[in-house]
Amino acid sequence: MNHRASTIAAILLATACLPAAAAAQATPETDVQAEVRAAWDAYIEAFSAGRTGVIAEEVYAAPSFQLGPAGAAVRLGAAETRAAFDAIHRQLAPERYERSETDRAEICVINPATALLSAHFTRYRTDGSVLSRGASSYLFARVDGDWRILAIMANPAGKLIACD
Repeated sequence: MNHRASTIAAILLATACLPAAAAAQATPETDVQAEVRAAWDAYIEAFSAGRTGVIAEEVYAAPSFQLGPAGAAVRLGAAETRAAFDAIHRQLAPERYERSETDRAEICVINPATALLSAHFTRYRTDGSVLSRGASSYLFARVDGDWRILAIMANPAGKLIACD
């Protein structure tokens, strides 16, 4: 394993294993799910509006990771995250992208400061027609009191990660 891959693995493992003591007090699972869902909804709203600065500064953590079939990409700071989302929106613009909507989300609480959200979503064009359907999973962590996305993982379109 090269240095970059081992660094990514170490950060993800450390985040997923944050002790419950890291939270000010134990938060009931349903509260964590509601908080993560609210953070997710804010992300979808910002993404739909093309507010890439908000995504980079308020939604994603730094560093953050994109994990896909080709491997891992590391975004070390907000500038890299914003550039990545600016590029996504440049690709969507010729398709007349208007908005994204969550079709289904599964939120697995790992501990009071860590959760995994797995979602089916649909992207719509300005005329209301479907542009695409997809699925992704997101590792959320409470960072300085706010829920942030640490990693996005591409899912096969028909699959979500279940909590069981």
